[in-house]
Amino acid sequence: MIAASPPQKKFLNSINYFRGIAIIIIVAAHSYGIANWNVYKNPTLFEQFFYALNLNGSVFFLFISGFLYNHIFYPRFNYLKFMIKKVKYVLVPYLICSAIPILYAVFVDSKGGFLLDSLKDKPLQAILWFLATGRAVYAYWYIPMIMLIFVISPLINILIKSKNLLYAILGLIPISMIVHRPLHNMNPIHSLVYFIPVYLLGIYSSIHQKQIYAFLKSNRVKIAIVVLAIALGLIQVLIFNVNGNFSKDFWSITIPDINLLQKILLCFLLMSLLDNYEDTDITAMKKTAETSFAIYFIHPFLLKPLTLFIRSLELGFQGNLFTLIIATFLVVIIAMAIAYILKFLLKGNSRYIIGW
Repeated sequence: MIAASPPQKKFLNSINYFRGIAIIIIVAAHSYGIANWNVYKNPTLFEQFFYALNLNGSVFFLFISGFLYNHIFYPRFNYLKFMIKKVKYVLVPYLICSAIPILYAVFVDSKGGFLLDSLKDKPLQAILWFLATGRAVYAYWYIPMIMLIFVISPLINILIKSKNLLYAILGLIPISMIVHRPLHNMNPIHSLVYFIPVYLLGIYSSIHQKQIYAFLKSNRVKIAIVVLAIALGLIQVLIFNVNGNFSKDFWSITIPDINLLQKILLCFLLMSLLDNYEDTDITAMKKTAETSFAIYFIHPFLLKPLTLFIRSLELGFQGNLFTLIIATFLVVIIAMAIAYILKFLLKGNSRYIIGW
């Protein structure tokens, strides 16, 4: 008798909307130059707090990735098929989108500050270094790290089956808080150590989603999460005096990265709030979510030209939250438009270039 295939899992609108919100948060964190908002120039307490709140949005993406890994791939996991798909639609777009920036950085602008001095006369090693770190394109550090997580999926599956997933998460989060994010996001193994508990937490949340949603349904719980998130943000900027992300060398010991805890709390808050819209059709959010990976690949190429354009206008005022919202909306809309054009021109082949 042939064993029945696992039942097809329900498409989750709420998690899909979460993905759309996550990419908007990430784009916003990269759009301060376009917004002409220098949050380091005599910042107010609000500016410091908001910047700390806005950055480290990659935590949301890792949480969602882990959630969807359990929801979609784990029930019918086939390592070879899984990795082939990730190579085709994650690694290949990364290689294609990185190619020209890497060649430019290695052969044209080796003094531009991206390349290590020790590699400036070693083009092959320099190319491999750029591919391993994602350093040639802003925000592309994420791909080498997430590919490492995909590679170790069998180990993650063993952990899931062992029923020790929660213990592993609770043990790994303090390590992440100690090691912080790597300086300039240049070390994918360091990034893996930092982000892996968030990915596992996404998996755990998918497995136990009914219990988690039931717990988060209480308004008191939601209010407690908001209060704790605000408190952590204020501690970060007022006591630890850290703007944005916590980052350092792997082995150096400093203050704990409490921003990670804040973002984990916000993962659960957003997860709970968006569950209220599970059966609601929000077209704008669906379009943003379905093009989120394309927005990720495209938006770094928009940042510099748009920032230079804004600077050329010589605006006589400092940007603010309002200009950041406009800048973020502009980048997202342009990136989506480019994605739709490429999708129209290349049909299904666009997935090999922009992941969508």
